[in-house]
Amino acid sequence: MINQPAFERSIHGDHQPSCLTVNNLTKKFNNESVLENLSMSIYQGEIHGIIGRNGVGKTTLIESIIGLKEIDAGTVNILGEDIKSSRYEIMEAVGIQPQEANLLPRQSVSETIHLFTSFYKESMDPKELMQMMELDQIESKRVKNLSVGQKQRLLVALAMVGNPALIILDEPTTGIDPQIRQLIWRVLRSMKEKGCSILLSTHYMDEAEKLCDRISILHDKKIIVHGSCHEIITEHREKFTDSLEDVFLHLTGTSLRREVD
Repeated sequence: MINQPAFERSIHGDHQPSCLTVNNLTKKFNNESVLENLSMSIYQGEIHGIIGRNGVGKTTLIESIIGLKEIDAGTVNILGEDIKSSRYEIMEAVGIQPQEANLLPRQSVSETIHLFTSFYKESMDPKELMQMMELDQIESKRVKNLSVGQKQRLLVALAMVGNPALIILDEPTTGIDPQIRQLIWRVLRSMKEKGCSILLSTHYMDEAEKLCDRISILHDKKIIVHGSCHEIITEHREKFTDSLEDVFLHLTGTSLRREVD
């Protein structure tokens, strides 16, 4: 059983409690490293963003953190437990929103949420959750008939259904309307106010600046910079007027990636 207050200390040398610590993680595909000696930590009660170019490995990092991909080296500690030895216990206290999910297409929104609540010993109230994500008006709509924005709201709701201590979201606002993005931001802030820690990946600089307490920039297989947006801009800007996007370009380059983004 996870003892949620038993958080590890940050690997970065400060003394804030950490709910997630990644130390020297290496992940290879066909003997080629995608992530190499990567280290990072997520503080208890913060919203932390991972930003990076498309194809840089953000999804691979998230899947490695939660144990969906076996890592080749390093350690991942979540809520005081090692992911390799305690994955099933950890997953009781972690909510996950992947980029893609194989939901049952003929189930309604309400049926899907009620199904997921049955997976947890303690879950959020389905009606309250649907109201939070403004899904109550489409609760009888089948999953296969949902729009992109409606399905994304459902996926975020399913990440919260177990009333988790840590929520991990993989690009939760990609390809959706600004109104839906603002709704998701409001809900995530409200979860943070309740003491939940949130890790999300994004390639939107404004999302990182407006939503995240701290960010980590993933580039060339590693986290190359971490801190608040203000700290990163102040430390790495080339001009006084540089924005986070400007600094991101300074650090990761302006040339187009060779891979198909």
